[in-house]
Amino acid sequence: MSKGGVRQGAGRPIQAEEVKKMRSLRATDKEWEIILAFAKILKSDDKQAAIDFVNQHFFN
Repeated sequence: MSKGGVRQGAGRPIQAEEVKKMRSLRATDKEWEIILAFAKILKSDDKQAAIDFVNQHFFN
């Protein structure tokens, strides 16, 4: 029978890449659409598109 507790080699392996942490926030449906659209732009790595998005939605 196995013993409980911490054991060497037990558990999920550590990721070599940057670990994405879970986050949560409250947002209206309209706010959530904006958040998703901006996240998609950020993941595309298009810096000018991100700047244009912010200017369009917040400084118009």
